[in-house]
Amino acid sequence: MKKKLLLIITAFFVCFFQLNAAGQKESEKVSSSMEVDVDPFGVYEEPVTITVGMRTFGADQVPTEEGLWFKEYEKYGINVEVAWSADASQYDAKVNMAIASGDIPDVMFVNAGQQLTSLVRGDMVIDVDDYFEFLSPMVKEYLTEGVGAEALRSVTFDGKTKMLPANVSGLINNSFPLFVRKDWLDTLGMDLPETMDDFKEIAIAFAKDDPDQNGKDDTYGLAVMGKTNLIVDWGGLYGFFAGYGVQPCTWYDGMLFYSEDENGNAVWDGKKTEVKEGLQLLADLYEAGAIPADFPTMDGTRVTEDLTAGIAGMVFGVRGLPIWAFPNAFKTNENAEWYCVNMPVAEAGASPTLFAYQPVNVGYVISKECENPEAAIKMANITSMLKDPFSPDVDPAFTVDRSVTGDVVIEIINPLQEQMENELFFEAISNNDKSLCPPNLVERYDFVNDFINNKTPENWRWWNAFYPAPGHAWYHTFVVNTPEIIKKNVWWKLPSAKMNSKLPIYKKMAEETMTKIIMGIEPASEWDVMVANWEKLGGAEMTTEVQASLK
Repeated sequence: MKKKLLLIITAFFVCFFQLNAAGQKESEKVSSSMEVDVDPFGVYEEPVTITVGMRTFGADQVPTEEGLWFKEYEKYGINVEVAWSADASQYDAKVNMAIASGDIPDVMFVNAGQQLTSLVRGDMVIDVDDYFEFLSPMVKEYLTEGVGAEALRSVTFDGKTKMLPANVSGLINNSFPLFVRKDWLDTLGMDLPETMDDFKEIAIAFAKDDPDQNGKDDTYGLAVMGKTNLIVDWGGLYGFFAGYGVQPCTWYDGMLFYSEDENGNAVWDGKKTEVKEGLQLLADLYEAGAIPADFPTMDGTRVTEDLTAGIAGMVFGVRGLPIWAFPNAFKTNENAEWYCVNMPVAEAGASPTLFAYQPVNVGYVISKECENPEAAIKMANITSMLKDPFSPDVDPAFTVDRSVTGDVVIEIINPLQEQMENELFFEAISNNDKSLCPPNLVERYDFVNDFINNKTPENWRWWNAFYPAPGHAWYHTFVVNTPEIIKKNVWWKLPSAKMNSKLPIYKKMAEETMTKIIMGIEPASEWDVMVANWEKLGGAEMTTEVQASLK
């Protein structure tokens, strides 16, 4: 009996392992077949539906559902349904509500900070790298090579990529130059600033020496957006500290800047003595009247008004300032010449510093409840195929303004696209040859040439921003600046959950302390007191986390 039972058991396991082996082989065949049959642009025989949360961009456009993009996706068997939509002012609130409710659409555009972290914590989004086989070769290259690969690393959690990064750009794009009224310099017989001493002298002269020659005491040197952007973004001091080679201000995601010392230790830039040197110079400017007395109450509206009206002579910002911060400067004064330069340096002959952070601010997530995640990937392929100016299948009908095409649902942009297309644009303008211009920049070409030939006031902003010569913001960013000046943050990813809980504390402390020092309420040494307090409240803990990432 025992022998018979042993034979039965043996036979069972033999059959089990044979069936299991056969199953594995069949699985391998299916897997191999799937890899062969994957088509990045494959049409679904049975249409599938993708729900989306849409960020809209104004009322002067065709309804999203009636736009060219939705109709194009339908050709591939992908029906897009808008779960909800909101304009830029309300979109983040909509996203946060969806996350809090646990009910998100199949595809959603989110920020790479708190929103993405919350989604990952809640286990609400898929690992997008599981579907990379559906990426077209062009889009796969954008995401997995160069800056794109660095972007993916910054949205990877425990080895899994949770977001398709959008709007990733080359690190050279992180430039925060100084914009200065060169016509005022010419009037006062002064040169463009090269050192911090030059910068200080110019700022005071703009406040004291009547640079607009109207006989009134109505100008000042440096605009500082103390109410909203003191340590982040344009109009604040982010660009200023580059002159000292340190960065105590924060990036868009709230992150601080860390360097690595000669011993391989992470050092937060805010602890360096150069920060106090910079704050003392700003305090000197405030005392001299070169910074407005009411700068702590100045917001974006006030600063743009002062720049346009010819009241402020300098401001720090991104390359887009001529387009949207002071586009009407020429209308106010046809002699106004805003000139873009790197922040002057502390010592003559030193190189300027361009601080670089992980290159992802926003991107697309795909819900774990999505029945066809690969359809979202295919939509990204379709968008790039038809809209990317360097795609062999680019269709001009899809490169025009969204007021004609409707909003794009999902788009992965070549990180080097802006640099590549602007190089062609510069060549087109320099040679007066419109045929050299990328199709999506033809309108810009017309605007620039119109100002050159006709001085149309409305087109001054395009000329000031894009003309290929020193002093013009886009040329400055992509030609004057070179990769050698880039200094990368050693923390090359998004702030961790623990950091996100601490960073708002730093922002408030830094803004209050900088404001008091600049206004002369406290000496520059008060920064050391703030740093010591910040270390106790989270700074030391953050540095330890950064240090651990270096091992």
